[in-house]
Amino acid sequence: MTPAHVLVVDDTPANLRLLVDLLEVSGYAVTAATSGDEALARIAEGGVDLVLLDVLMPGLSGYDVCRAVRENPATRWVPVVLVTALDAPEERVRGLDAGADDFVTKPISRPELLARVRSLLRIKRLYDTIDDQARQLREWNERLERRVETQLGELARLGQLKRFLPPEVAELVLRGGTDDPLGSHRREIVVVALELRGFTAFADGAAPEDLLAVLQSYHDALGGLVLAHEGTLERFTGDGLTAFFNDPLEQPDAAERGVALALALREAGGALASRWARRGIQLHVGIGVAQGYATLGAIGLDARSDYAAVGAVTQLAARLSEAAHPGDILLAQRALADVESLVDAEPTGALTLRGFPRPVTAFRLLRAASGDGAAPAGADDPSARIFRREGEYWTVQFDGVACRLRDTKGLRYLAHLLGHPDESVHVLDLVALARGEAPERPGATLGDAGPMLDEAAKAAYRARLLDLRAELSEAEALADVDRTAAARAEIDALSHQLASAVGLGGRDRRAASATERGRVAVTRAITDALKRIRVHHPALERYLEASIRTGAFCVYRPPDASRSLWRS
Repeated sequence: MTPAHVLVVDDTPANLRLLVDLLEVSGYAVTAATSGDEALARIAEGGVDLVLLDVLMPGLSGYDVCRAVRENPATRWVPVVLVTALDAPEERVRGLDAGADDFVTKPISRPELLARVRSLLRIKRLYDTIDDQARQLREWNERLERRVETQLGELARLGQLKRFLPPEVAELVLRGGTDDPLGSHRREIVVVALELRGFTAFADGAAPEDLLAVLQSYHDALGGLVLAHEGTLERFTGDGLTAFFNDPLEQPDAAERGVALALALREAGGALASRWARRGIQLHVGIGVAQGYATLGAIGLDARSDYAAVGAVTQLAARLSEAAHPGDILLAQRALADVESLVDAEPTGALTLRGFPRPVTAFRLLRAASGDGAAPAGADDPSARIFRREGEYWTVQFDGVACRLRDTKGLRYLAHLLGHPDESVHVLDLVALARGEAPERPGATLGDAGPMLDEAAKAAYRARLLDLRAELSEAEALADVDRTAAARAEIDALSHQLASAVGLGGRDRRAASATERGRVAVTRAITDALKRIRVHHPALERYLEASIRTGAFCVYRPPDASRSLWRS
């Protein structure tokens, strides 16, 4: 424990020596000064806890020194005891006006002096505690202000990212789940470009109301398709849109997603073109898909920027969309390579495209014959329900519409449930069956792995906390800063651990069992699978959402009366 530091000021050597000896014997650290100027210099050095100050001194008097101590913000809380042979009431009033905290009258009484020193040092410790708490409060407020500023910045940044990223991707970027996309970087992407053919001629002669109505229907029909396919929207203008895949999140099936988006855009654009044609408006969509490397990042001014891809691949997709006939999807050769087994396409021959010095080889996408959105091979009965795995893909057919999906754990779980209607399957069994293994523990028990702390451990925690609180009280009483800090730190750590294991009302928190972990993993996998199905077959997703129940036990309960069996 560090002893309190007392400054003794007296111009009489005998008096000074007496006070110094008395205080040192009592365990205090003592510094001596023989004048007011020397006293102020010692106080300015810091570390003084109390001042014993003679009143009558040459130069600066005790009153002058006391006033100087009180006027300095750094020393205004240091206790000052005036030591005087004067006992007149007016002298005491003068001392109080100068800022003195107490008086000791000469000749000095040892018990009285030590009692007054102890009392004022207790007050000084209280002031120090309050000052320290005020400092901590200021620091906490400053940290809180910085945190609020950071969060406001993140919200603004999230709003900016959501302009061209799916909301869940934007939030993932801000949580640090992927690299910052706003920084310049290079990556291979799949670009889908759409051009609204005939728009310029229509805009030149259309009434503003008609133009706005067409644009509104166009944006309503096509805008959400990019986000539904988890693409990144680069631009969406009056006569076209550009989206790309595999950035900012890497997507191993980027080419498939790009083709699926192109097919969805063609279908939605065709429906719009039919509606417009009935009103005498001749507008059609042309779509281009290309794959290649591009430089990506934020482009623009500090106050206004967009997320964009720069490179030949974006230009190629845009020029293909220009060259496409109404309702056509033109694929660059590299884009076709990754989906060749999943689509039906025919060569267009070499195309001369604006801005490209040499003819470009392209293919016209006819249909998704065996890819996402395609009619699967072997689906000879349009009314049949099929959920069949073929290598790395699943062939799925429902209500006459078919598609193919890349294999995932969630699809395996769904396949088993669909093959066993009304049969409750424990999640651990479902995981094993999806791996092609026999269930290790059929009908595994529910519940949890028991309390996080048993009674003996909780009793030990609480006993230690009692000991620490007693130690803290003793350390605070002795003004032992180091012991106080150590005791508080250990109390905080043990309290946090105990709170993690015991909830409100004293009820034990339970550790998650293997069943609970399995439930969370299986539910997440099935939910992700349903999201993928929704992109390519919304009707099937709605059907499965209504008929699949997840939990510790999962079950498929067909809502339709026919209860048609699924083919595998």
